[in-house]
Amino acid sequence: MKKVILVMLISCFGTSLLFAQQKPKRQKCSVDMLGFLSKGIDTAKARGVADNYYMWDNGATIVVKFVGGGSPLMRKKVMEFAREWEQYANVKLQFVADNTPATNMRVRLGSGAGHNSYVGTYCNLMPQNTQTMNLDTADFIDYGYYMTQLKARIARKDTVIYSWDPEKFIADIKSKPNIVWAFTSMKGTVLHEFGHALGLLHEQSFPNAIRWNKADSIYEKYEREQGWDKAKVDAQVFEVSDQFYTNGTKYDPKSIMQYAIDASETLNGFSVPRNDVLSPGDKMLISTLYPKGQSVSVKEVPKVSVTNLVKIDVVNGTATKKGISIYPVFDIKSNSKLGQVYYVARLVDEDGYYIKDNDNKFNWGGYVATYVKANLLPNSKLSYNKLSQKNLELFLPYSEIPALNGKKVTIEFTVVLDDIVNGQLDKLMYYSLTKPLSLPR
Repeated sequence: MKKVILVMLISCFGTSLLFAQQKPKRQKCSVDMLGFLSKGIDTAKARGVADNYYMWDNGATIVVKFVGGGSPLMRKKVMEFAREWEQYANVKLQFVADNTPATNMRVRLGSGAGHNSYVGTYCNLMPQNTQTMNLDTADFIDYGYYMTQLKARIARKDTVIYSWDPEKFIADIKSKPNIVWAFTSMKGTVLHEFGHALGLLHEQSFPNAIRWNKADSIYEKYEREQGWDKAKVDAQVFEVSDQFYTNGTKYDPKSIMQYAIDASETLNGFSVPRNDVLSPGDKMLISTLYPKGQSVSVKEVPKVSVTNLVKIDVVNGTATKKGISIYPVFDIKSNSKLGQVYYVARLVDEDGYYIKDNDNKFNWGGYVATYVKANLLPNSKLSYNKLSQKNLELFLPYSEIPALNGKKVTIEFTVVLDDIVNGQLDKLMYYSLTKPLSLPR
């Protein structure tokens, strides 16, 4: 059974090796999209230069707040670096007070969480009490400066190291009153993570761009440095994106979205240094996706936005209607492209797992579910199940609900989009869960 874990998070881990490097690499990033594997979707399709289905509306004001951590200087620098994207993209990052109740992005500044961000409008699927981006402030310390200081003290023989303890070395630096920050690499990391938050993905996934060396030594290196097993290295490093997600661009090794590659990781000795500035390719791509002076991008794809999900009513059947009726109450709006959506309700058990379907009648991706298909006209707005009007029913017969033995279930409601024209299917547009409830069978 598949456990329900909704993640489309790109993360850059740790500071474990940074203290030993004058110019640290951006720690390797990973992309996971788990728990949403309907119809056997290939998660590798979610990787590439940019995921057009999670772009913000062109001209959008994206509301951002900090959710704890970070000195005034640190916050000022994050805002300054992030806003560089505004020079080329037709979006505005509006940073607001920490107590603002509703925002699109929420940035946590702290130590130990690594660097990570949800991709584009996926941020809107996250609860308001959850950060959508982590920036690990320990990674922004200028460790090269402190190593130089330490070496000078050793040369003067006023310091003797009997044993090397990296964790103590880092802890001592973090306890200093006036920490020296590496603002150049910090800028690169902030630009990289906000690039993800605007919908950009890893450049190293560009099709046929890199001839990876898949030797055992490389797998061992990733396990040693990142803690990744072979399956995760295959999925996060060696997989390539669908050609569609390149948006017709060429591979750009200077992209801010490309992390460093050692020559040992490729068959032809190809390597990439760490990038800390936006490349011409980054500027061109983001300005194409968010064009100034235009209402929509030429790269626009069908998208829908779900708002005002008030509740999900679950009504037990009668003697003549033997099943449960699920009535989600919400509004939906389409963009300028014709879109085909599915409204899906799946059962989730007490342990967080989808319930396996055995007869292939009422199922989604092999699990007990019910769904309704709808074609949405361009630029249309619809309301479902408002007031006394019941215009969307998701019906699940009792005969399709397996024996629960008194256990409660949760109903997962999702809105899934199929872009038939471009051949891109199963794009998650919305996600919500009911509270645990008891169902008759």
